Order: sequence, then C-alpha cells, then structure tokens
Amino acid sequence: MVRPVTRRAFLHASCCAAGIAAFDGIAIEPSWLDVAEHDVPIPRLPAALQGFRIAHLSDIHLRALGGVHEKAIDAIRRLAPDLVVLTGDSIEGEGSLGALEEFCRRLAAPGREVLATVGNWEHWGHVPLQRLSEVYARAGARLLGNESVLLKRGLSVVATDDFCSGNHDLRAALTNVPSAPARLFLTHAPGIFEALSPGAPRFDLGLAGHTHGGQIRALGTAVWVPPGSGRFRSGMYDTAHGRVYVSRGVGTSVLPVRFTCRPELPVFRLIAG
Repeated sequence: MVRPVTRRAFLHASCCAAGIAAFDGIAIEPSWLDVAEHDVPIPRLPAALQGFRIAHLSDIHLRALGGVHEKAIDAIRRLAPDLVVLTGDSIEGEGSLGALEEFCRRLAAPGREVLATVGNWEHWGHVPLQRLSEVYARAGARLLGNESVLLKRGLSVVATDDFCSGNHDLRAALTNVPSAPARLFLTHAPGIFEALSPGAPRFDLGLAGHTHGGQIRALGTAVWVPPGSGRFRSGMYDTAHGRVYVSRGVGTSVLPVRFTCRPELPVFRLIAG
C-alpha cells in the first residue's frame, strides 16, 4: 500500500530541494568551470593556421582573483592557445584594474597574443578607457575598439566596442578589413550580429558573451538575458555572415549565483575543412 504524501512531508521535501539548489547556485556552480574544445573547419586554411587555438574569456566581472579565475589560468597554461581573447565585461569599475593586470600577466606566454574588447560594464562603471588600454598593454595584451587588425600568423580580426551600451561603430570596424585566409569577429553583446548589413564581410568565427547563458536556468531555459542579446543565449549559432559562438562567461553579474549554467572557457581549434 502506498501511503499518501502529507502536506508536511511535501513542504519538507520542497524546502530540502530549495536548499540544495541554493547551495549549488551559490557555493558550487560559480566556480565549477567548464572547459570545452571546439573544432572550426575553414575552407582552404593555410598550413600556418592549421591547429591554431583561440581561448575565449568573457564576462569575467573581475574584482579579485578567485578560484574560477585560477582554474581559467591553469586551463590556458595547459592547453597553450596561440591567441586569448577577452570579449568585454572584464571589470565593473576602475578599482579592479590592478586585478585585471595581474590576471592578464598570468595569461601571457611567449608567442601568444592576447586581445580584448570592451563590454557594457566597463562603460556603465565609468572605467577610463585610456587607463584600461594602458593596463592591458602593460600586461602584454591589446585593447581593440571599432577596428580591424591582422595578426602575425595571418588571422584577420574585426572588433567592435559594445553594442548594448551603444558604443559600437560597425562602419569603422568594417572599413579596410585586412584580407586573410581566416577572419575572426570579436564583440561583447551578440545582438550586433543581427545588425550587420547584407553587404558586410563574412567571418569564419564570431565570438561574444554578455548573456551569461542566462546565469540562472529553469528547465534548461534562461530565466532572463540582458538587452543587446538578440536571439542568442549560449553556444554555436549560424548567421548570415558566419558562425557565432556565445559564451556563458566566467563570472557573475548582479547576483553571485549560477544555476544549471556553469561558467565556461571555450577553446577553438582552426582546421582545414
């Protein structure tokens, strides 16, 4: 005979489940870094770029180096990418510039390039962009705005300032894009990919963050995503101009909580295909 569930037993089980979920969201998931590698096939990829690796850090929201940041540094040292990109919301205020410089110094390695873009929080936190650029430079990194550059190995990179805060300038970013066998598009808020005109240059991989994957998910669905996200949440998407990967990011914003939405460090390997 199956005994009916009493109201008291149901409330007790519900409270236990809520407590476990809260513990997971606050104490476990925010530092449980997911490191995943992805192959990116590119037609007619030259031998010089075969196996080229790109590590993508986004939405670090760095105040002081913590466990999740140490895990990201260790993973990057272990995987030895050729390029590390930070796609905005690295810090929320000027007081975190020192922590950011230390973090980037520990990402550096001989022959590795480190590039960064700006997110909405650097603007909302009134971080002086000149000081931010100088901090990145001292750590061996380069802050990009609405511009394009050609890297030493022959990779063309387009980068924009933040779309969510209205500081992007696609006209400037897409003017005189260097010709190269592979092109990368770096930005913070992925909604910008829906704002590209039909005549905009194609890219082989676009990288963005901003959404945190929702940060808190219910039944696999993001409870909320910030303005500027467009149709994007997390993972790989096909767009009219190329493939886009939206990272769940490393840190947390507003609430120091993640639930069924672990922080991530995606690493991409360029291959001929």
